[in-house]
Amino acid sequence: MDLTGTQGFEAEIPGGWVFEIGNEWLTRRIHCLAGRIGTTSLAHGASGEEYLEAVTEEFSLVISRPEERRELSFREFTYAGYSLPRADDEERVLKIDLEADLDGKKLPLSVLYQARAGSNFLRKWIEIPPVNIPDWVIEWVTVENLRMKPTVEGIVPAPRYPKTFPNGKDNVHVESDKVSTDEPMKRFQYGDRAHSLLAHWGLEEGLFFFMADILGSERFERPNGLIMRQKEYIPLAEGFKSGASVIGAYSGPPEIGFKRYREFLENNWCVIGGKDVPVSWNTWFVTLKNDRPLYSSYDRNLLLQYLDLIKDAGFYDVLHLDLGWEAHWPLEVDREKFPNGLDEIVRKAKEYGLDMAYWVNPFSSSYWKSDIETEHPEWLNPNKVSGLSHAQAICHLTSYFDYVKKRLVELATRYNARVIYWDGADWNIPICTADNHEHSSQHELEVKAVKRLAEIARAVHEANPETMFVVYSLPFNNHRLSVVDQEQVSDTHYLPMMKNVLSQRQQIYQMAFEHPYHAIWGSWYGINWHETGDGNLIDHPMRELFHAEMSMIGNGANQAGAGFDLAQAKPEFIEFLRRMFAWRKRFARYFTVYQHILGFPDGKSVDGEGHIIDGKGFILLINPADSEQTVILPLDEPELELSVGRRYDIYDWSSFERAKPMGRAGVNDKFEIELAPLEVKIIGIDIGE
Repeated sequence: MDLTGTQGFEAEIPGGWVFEIGNEWLTRRIHCLAGRIGTTSLAHGASGEEYLEAVTEEFSLVISRPEERRELSFREFTYAGYSLPRADDEERVLKIDLEADLDGKKLPLSVLYQARAGSNFLRKWIEIPPVNIPDWVIEWVTVENLRMKPTVEGIVPAPRYPKTFPNGKDNVHVESDKVSTDEPMKRFQYGDRAHSLLAHWGLEEGLFFFMADILGSERFERPNGLIMRQKEYIPLAEGFKSGASVIGAYSGPPEIGFKRYREFLENNWCVIGGKDVPVSWNTWFVTLKNDRPLYSSYDRNLLLQYLDLIKDAGFYDVLHLDLGWEAHWPLEVDREKFPNGLDEIVRKAKEYGLDMAYWVNPFSSSYWKSDIETEHPEWLNPNKVSGLSHAQAICHLTSYFDYVKKRLVELATRYNARVIYWDGADWNIPICTADNHEHSSQHELEVKAVKRLAEIARAVHEANPETMFVVYSLPFNNHRLSVVDQEQVSDTHYLPMMKNVLSQRQQIYQMAFEHPYHAIWGSWYGINWHETGDGNLIDHPMRELFHAEMSMIGNGANQAGAGFDLAQAKPEFIEFLRRMFAWRKRFARYFTVYQHILGFPDGKSVDGEGHIIDGKGFILLINPADSEQTVILPLDEPELELSVGRRYDIYDWSSFERAKPMGRAGVNDKFEIELAPLEVKIIGIDIGE
């Protein structure tokens, strides 16, 4: 579709005004009658089809003060004028000013609508200037509440896992060995709910939606409709600007709709941008001889010994210190393990061309008990005790926050942190009933705590723009991705190695529909984790090790695939990884995207993934079976968006050395690929030498 510019008009009509704003993909019409505004049309640009049945609320506010809570409907606000802060071919912004009466005083509010040329979405947000109305605090802002036509339905990924989160999404972290592999070709479930995508009956088109705020939420449910809102805690006297509701349009099957949704997030929301994901040697993954896990039992002597092995391997970017480098206080270096401090390790790593990565868990105290419990009991959260460490969590709204912010900035600067891995569910705010902290309610705590965590992340990124923040706090939350680089998906560790890597591919397949692939921390437990089996590096056939590593090459190899005991690894295996990681770095840009191909990985049939950008890239084909299989190269998969009228040069890159020409194929050709037992093939599409 040719996106030629923005469009819109403003016209006075009997009894009010009519406004329109849009681009080639989507048009929105707003009427103002008897002083009240409301959207009356939301039309898809490709078909002209109307999607809107009615507006339930053009917007609404929930405000509170001691002993009182109120909801202000848009119907309580009357029209006070409009303006066009910008109106040209590149961008059009419509601002409608309103006002309501609150405690006998005027409460002004503006609703802003934005369209941009070259974009397939519209934005809308709310602004309130500072007003002299004391006591009242904004708790919730609903920016959209739209009832869609009966011909519009929700789409979600077909459920696969036995447990779900309260938001209805699959909990891929729990009982991953019980995942449903029935109907592997079924990708979607249609019906009365959606997290991000809508479709129109009888038409290959629809809408995607997102509330662009770190405290935003969005959902589509019949009969309530599409609701987009954000949690807040800010006095009216300070003024307020909401995040933007985003409604976008797509043409094509649901695969394209989810792709356009992810592309919006990648291009307009995600902080990770074009950062490269480093290859990590992680202390937590290492299992020493006799199946003895290293866990947190490392010190300067072990690290200095292994740094030489890491250097000799030649493919690492990061030395990752997991649980075990701290003592006394969170984020304080254990001086018994590191008598010369971490500076010595950081300096030695830098000499070898390595950056650093650090595991942190400063608030929830999930994994170890610090001296803070005795030294600062006033900081503790009386409601949160770890089942692992039996330590009490520390409330985010205490002066301890300033200490954490300072120390994490130091990790990013003085201690050269390329990755800070934030564990322990610190971003899921627990209940705190302490009356001596900086919150008067749980609502205030949850809002301000998340904003403080975002403040830390922004401070770290400002201090070192190359530092990546990675968070493990379930469920995966796209709203965090404006401050957090990646969130963890795979945490499976108890399965045998081959089932473990299959589980990881299943988790990625499921999660990559609604979450940007480059923002997924793909794997934790690799080939050398003690729970996956005794003597993995010694007893497993080399072909199984190769299979496991190559099957994680898209998302996971950099994080988990290189975390093993280098002292046990055979030279043949090290040489294989040296070639694999060199090849992956050469083509790293293609592994920032993911396209769904073939069926949901079932451990029997060939599965795979696409990594295609602008008509070229790679298709990964994985044979999980111990027998030969043949598969048709799936060039016709919708997410690849390959041109029907073109023929593509096909290459086999599986050796990592050179591209082996395999012929040419078009989208509709039956181009067969043979895979040996447990073989992983990397097929280049228009990428030769």
